[in-house]
Amino acid sequence: MIRRGESKVSNVPSENLITFIRKRALLGTDELSGDGKNWIRVDRHYQLQKYFPIDGEGPATQAEVGELNPGLKGNLEEVADLLKDING
Repeated sequence: MIRRGESKVSNVPSENLITFIRKRALLGTDELSGDGKNWIRVDRHYQLQKYFPIDGEGPATQAEVGELNPGLKGNLEEVADLLKDING
């Protein structure tokens, strides 16, 4: 599961997380959970934190993206729908 604010998307394949980070569809401030109860920020996950540079040159923060794109929630849901189609 991925959570951004109040929005939650389930059934996201872990194989696609790195691609989403590189395309900036998944932000460091987003959260991951396997059970929907325990959540961890993407940029603090031990396997994914290396994709988020410490020097501040990395992907945009949630606030920056939100200011640029008011349809952020819709974009995240669209990505989830595409993944569901791809993965059957």
